[in-house]
Amino acid sequence: MQGSPVSPPLFEPARALPEAGAYDVVVCGGGTSGFPAAVAAAREGAKVALIERYGFLGGVPTASIMPCWHGLSRHHSGLLTEFAQRVADFDQGPNPFENDHIEPETAKMVMLEMLIEAGVEIHLHNWLAGVTREGSRVTGVITESKSGRRVFRARAVVDTTGDGDVAAAAGADYMKGRDGKLQGMTLRFRIGHIDLARYFAWMSENRGFFRGITDERLAALKSAAAAEKAFYIGADFSPLYAEHPEIPNLPEGSYFNVSCLRPGEFSVNATRIYGVDGTVEEDLTRAEIVSRRQAYAIWRFLRRRIPGFEKSMIVDVPAQIGVRETRCILGDHVLTEEDCRANREFPDSVMTTRIAFDIHDVDRYVIETLKGVVDVPYGCFLPRGVEGITVAGRTLSCDHVANSTIRKMETAFQSGQVAGTAAALAALAGVTPRELPVSRLQAHLEKAGLYVSQEARYRQSEVVLGRRRDEPTGIVAGKNVTVHEPREAVSAA
Repeated sequence: MQGSPVSPPLFEPARALPEAGAYDVVVCGGGTSGFPAAVAAAREGAKVALIERYGFLGGVPTASIMPCWHGLSRHHSGLLTEFAQRVADFDQGPNPFENDHIEPETAKMVMLEMLIEAGVEIHLHNWLAGVTREGSRVTGVITESKSGRRVFRARAVVDTTGDGDVAAAAGADYMKGRDGKLQGMTLRFRIGHIDLARYFAWMSENRGFFRGITDERLAALKSAAAAEKAFYIGADFSPLYAEHPEIPNLPEGSYFNVSCLRPGEFSVNATRIYGVDGTVEEDLTRAEIVSRRQAYAIWRFLRRRIPGFEKSMIVDVPAQIGVRETRCILGDHVLTEEDCRANREFPDSVMTTRIAFDIHDVDRYVIETLKGVVDVPYGCFLPRGVEGITVAGRTLSCDHVANSTIRKMETAFQSGQVAGTAAALAALAGVTPRELPVSRLQAHLEKAGLYVSQEARYRQSEVVLGRRRDEPTGIVAGKNVTVHEPREAVSAA
């Protein structure tokens, strides 16, 4: 059988690209790490442009409606403390200092107002299309938008795309997952019009499906619901899913974890798809299709089987599936699982992260929370072989296991403050971020209230957070280490 003829390559005509502007710092991605990066850079006196592909800011907390900022209430400093306080003062949804939750719509507005106040030039509806370089130094980024293809010139660029798109386009080395296998993706969704009294009564009689539901815990949940306070419930309905083969597209090997931020409504974490790569368009498309089908299958199961959901409906499905892991840019330092387990300290540390491994691999699901924190060296922010950029967020230079804690939103947020500050200081001094003395960066971060190391955190935490070095920094329901059985990959077939 003769194959199809190969079409000749198509070439786009060469053209001069218009310049959108020249900036000290261009931040690519207005999400969990990009927002603080832009604010921090602007507060250092830099002229800053923020480029974001959606029509709103926030990234995973807003585009993927992820409300759980695990550990924020006990692991915050610098801009994260200010942001959380602004959220609390906004008075729409939970107070994050009380229960580590933030209403996504509140996050959108607080971020927008803080960026405007800082004087950041915001460019929404812009897609990154490439970079400009002089040798190994990145000198700007190319975007596509309704205004066409344009160049944003920059003395320094911050890559907070979530996928390391800028660094990869500039030729930086990176790795993906464990032996090329990436953590699974999840599409959260919100179900409204739930009769919580009926659901709590069913919970009381069916505690085996839930984690840590004692009489005291159940009473606390009822009290929180009555007071319209946020709460979280962890469960696993997989055994019940198996009893309903007539409902297609129910997920396999997933849990049913919910957060209640609004009366009678759950933000649901229950869908799962494996074997997909968030840097491949076809994989993202398949993931969106599979997970949306799963969401509606779960809802139909709940209406049919679980008391309290009889009149429920899906009230919100996010703009994008939640992606846990894609590229990890290889930097001057690669933070490892061993670094985390040893609570290592580094002389060039610029922030800390709590150690809460949360690994969603296809063949294992591990939750493990360790005591203390680990230093994050400045070298994790600097891509090897590329000048003029810093990276932040879940693309920070680390191995697969360390990434499962680095990607947590409160850590990603604080990494953004580091990357933005470094880019601004370098740009204003006329040097590359790699040439910036780390002592100067540390001094500016400390002045801005960020804990740059374990030593700095524990020196202040007794006063600010009331914590000791030997205390755990995260919460895990039930056992400290949970390993789930292997699972099969889910495809769109």
